[in-house]
This record gives sequence, structure tokens and C-alpha cells, in this order.
Amino acid sequence: MNDLDSNETSLLIPRPGVPYDEPDNRQSYQRKLATYAILASTALERLAFYSLVINLVITLQLSELDWDPANSVTASFIFLGTSYISTLVFAVLSDAKLGRARTIIIGFFLYLIGYIIVSLIANTTTHTSICRNSSKSNETNISSILNEHCVGPIIGTLIFTAIGVGATQANMAVFGAEQVQESNKPSRYFDKYIIAVNIGGIFATVVIPYIQVTQNDPNRFFHGYLVSGLLLIGALLLFILSYRFYIHIEPYDTIITKCIPVVINAFQTWRKHNVDNRVTNNIRRLSSSSSFLEESITDREDRLIRADENLHSFLDFARASHNGRFIDRIVDDVKSLRRIIIVFLLLIPYWLVYYQVQTTFFLQGEHMNIPYISNVTQIKMPVIWMSVGDQVSIIIGILILNLFVYKHLVTYNQSTLIQIKFVVGMILASITMFIAGTIEKFRQHGCHPGKNNSDLSIFTQLPQYIGIGLSEVFGMVASFEFAYLAAPRSAQSLTMSLRFCSLGLSSFISDVYVKLMTITSKKFDFDCQNTEEILYIYFYVLGGVQLLTIFVFILCQRKFRILQLNPYQINKKQFI
Repeated sequence: MNDLDSNETSLLIPRPGVPYDEPDNRQSYQRKLATYAILASTALERLAFYSLVINLVITLQLSELDWDPANSVTASFIFLGTSYISTLVFAVLSDAKLGRARTIIIGFFLYLIGYIIVSLIANTTTHTSICRNSSKSNETNISSILNEHCVGPIIGTLIFTAIGVGATQANMAVFGAEQVQESNKPSRYFDKYIIAVNIGGIFATVVIPYIQVTQNDPNRFFHGYLVSGLLLIGALLLFILSYRFYIHIEPYDTIITKCIPVVINAFQTWRKHNVDNRVTNNIRRLSSSSSFLEESITDREDRLIRADENLHSFLDFARASHNGRFIDRIVDDVKSLRRIIIVFLLLIPYWLVYYQVQTTFFLQGEHMNIPYISNVTQIKMPVIWMSVGDQVSIIIGILILNLFVYKHLVTYNQSTLIQIKFVVGMILASITMFIAGTIEKFRQHGCHPGKNNSDLSIFTQLPQYIGIGLSEVFGMVASFEFAYLAAPRSAQSLTMSLRFCSLGLSSFISDVYVKLMTITSKKFDFDCQNTEEILYIYFYVLGGVQLLTIFVFILCQRKFRILQLNPYQINKKQFI
């Protein structure tokens, strides 16, 4: 039994505790309907998500809330970080108890409740009833987020909403990939998934800011969130209406509850193994020349040598075949999580670069030469529209790669392809940060005394947006593919949640980095009145750290094979 368990490639023999996949008896149109319903729900859900994330900084600064720019960015980081880290809890519930579809629906309802409260805070009629006892502090230390108007209800609502987001996004990507069970389909599905995400992002970037920024109505922010909230309801209804067309893989186990017991048992067995080694060495030194005793010592040594030869990792001591108490499947699953965690920790510098599109690029663009949409109304173009360059480059890049490039790489195994995508994505991310830092230096040189904005056109930001987009075509898609294809059966949603957790951790690290820059430059502000011309260093440091991480990533892959995939996921079609 243990020999079969330890060999993940023995796919025609189910491992103990692991059921076969649900047989796909759906008709072709039903499979397509299920897949595209999930993709459409994803696009609408991401529209609502980005409408909140992208426009949160604008809302907090330009509405009657009148928050400090640095604190607006902090609130955005809190929302993003919580939404990503909360995926861990719901991934465990999904894998072991609720199943993915039910967890997604619960997340949607929490999401909607939070969205309603956000909309009410943005409404001038209901704002005062929610923020009744809140007012902006007049203290000197106004830079603290705790001094901002309505900070308690806003942060509390953002955290609650983020929990609903976490429940949804921890499972949506995995659930969609499960609808396509053929071995050659998951990678293509994630390409479609990323396109759906960015279609929602484009709408959130273009339409919602137009409603919120280009109108003079005091309730313009409420109207923007109302539109995206209604589309979020549409996403939930579409997902529920397509429920009967989905394949539902029933929850049966979660490896996260086994991690600590496996480590403890491995330590106990390892300690006993060392004791046996010491006893054997002592017997050898004290033994007489008796042939019987020599024979017994030799037998004991042979057993220990054979045990050592079969041990490749400390966790192998927990195997039943090595006097531990866990079957090989559980030990293998825990060992796979170790590699997965290392990969996502190494992706943190990449996520730090990724976050700049939603935060510092916007703040930088606010203080550049922005054209008017209409010379009559004197309304300037929303700065956030520049991020469409990021989203459009992602969609075009994925389409080009699928049509002209990937078909020539079919001879490569998927692990190698994922490694290539990661490295290319990281290189492009590093180059983009150096471009952004250089543009920032030129922007500063375009500042003049008495002016808040530089003479440098905002369209010079386009290369850095396109650079991030092209980076995501490789790095972002590869992160989804790896999270799905490397996951053990008992940790499908958990592994995807670890990906989001690395994003969440990066969000909080980004906030700390901004705070450090604030200390260095007195104020983290791209205003031309800020005489500390060192914000270009902010981008250069991110680019340098990412460049260094590339070498560490390649070294870890060569030495520890951290991108090893789960053969069950790669050969899943054999179960159909």
C-alpha cells in the first residue's frame, strides 16, 4: 500500500482516502455553459472588486472624507491584504467541509453586504448616520490614519467586504479549472480566466471613474458603487442559475490539519532513529569478538542503512514505512506544500511591483500634465484611465502567445514552461520599475516653483503600464497554473489561497515600504511642492530587489526542484 501511495504516477490506483474525480457525463454545450458562466461571473465580480480597489484612493481623497494620500493608499493595502489572506480560512472550509460552489455563494453574500455599506457611506444622505461620531482630527499629527474622518466604519467595512472577497476568489479559479478535466485544458483555462479578470478591470477602470470623477453631483461616488454593486448581484445570480451544469467535487479532506502532526511525528521518529544509531555505535565499541553478537550488530546496521537510503527528507520519518504513523499520501502532500510555500514567498517581490499599478502609478499620474476630456467643461481625464494600457496589453499579449508562440513549445513539459513564464515575467517587472523610476526623475525635472503638477505629460506613463501588463501575461498566468497543477488533491483551494496569501503579505509589506519612504522623504507625496526628489529611488529599489530575486528563484529551482508539479493533475484525463 505504501509503495503505491508514495508513487503519485500510479494514477489508475486511487490513493487511500482520495476518491476518483466525478465522471463528466455532461453534454458539450453544458460543459461550455458551465465554464463560460464561471468566467462571466468572474468578470463581473472582478469589475466590482476593482471598482472598489482602484477608486478607493480617489473616493477617500476627493469626497467629503478628504483623506491624506498616504492614508488612502494604506486603506487600499488593508483591503487588498485582508481579501487575500482571508482566502486561507475559506480554502480550508472548501477543501474539507463546504465544497467550492457553496463557499463561493457564501462569499458572494458577505461581499454584497459589505458593498452595500460602502455605498451608503459614499451617499451624502446616509453618510452622517454611519459616520455620526466621526470627524477629521485637527491635531498636528494628521498623517496618522487614525485621525481621518470616519476611519472606524470605513476600515471595518473594508475588512468585512474583504472577507467576502476572500471566500469567493479562493475558490473561483480552482472551481472553473475543475470544469475542464482534460490534461491539456487547465493552462488554456487560466489564460481565459486572466482575460475575463481584465475585461472586468477595464470596465471598472473606464466607466466607474467616469461616473465618480467627471460629474459634479455630490453623490457621484455613490452612483459609481451602485452600478458596480448591481453588477455584483448579476455575478451571483449568473453563478447560481448555472449551478446544475457544474461538476461538483465533494470535499473529503484538508492537508492543513495534518501539517503539524506530521512534523511532530517526523521529529519523534527522527529522535528515536538517532537513539538507535547511538546504541548501535556503542555496541560496536563494546562488543566482544563473539560471532553471534557480530551477526546481530550487522543485521541492525543493515536495517539502519536501508532506512537512511530511503529517507530523502526530514518529513519522511513520519511515513509508516519508516516507523512513523502516517501513510505516504499524507506525507507527500505535506512535502508538496513546503515547495509551494517557498515558490510563493519568492514571488513577494513580484507582487510588490504588481501593486504599483493600483497605488503609486496613480499618485504619480495625479501630478503630471493631464489633458482635458472637454475644453468646455474643463474636466480632466481620470488618471486611472492610464491603467487600461496594463489591461489591454495583458489581453493582447495572451492572445498573441496562444496563437503564435505556445504551439511551438508543446515539446516542453509543463514545469519547464511555468519556470520560463515566471522568469520572463520577473525580468519584465524589474525592467518596468527601472522605467518608472526614470520617468519619475523626468517628472520631477518638469516641476516648477508654485506649481503642483509637472509639465511632463501623463501619457509618458504608458510604457510602465504596458510593461506591467506584459509581465502579468507571463508571471500572473504562471502563478495560477502552478497553484493548480502543483496542488495535492487534499489542498486544491488551500494552494490557491497560499498564492493569494503571498499577495496579501506583499500588500502589508508595501505599506511598510511606503511608511519607510515617508520617514526618509518627510512625506510620501508626488506633489511638485515636495522638494525631496528621491521618490524615483522607490521604484529603483523595487526593480533591484526583483532582479536579485530572479537569481535566487532559478537557484532554488535547480537545487530543490521547487516547481515540481503533481503528476495526478497533469495526467488527470486518465480518470475520465
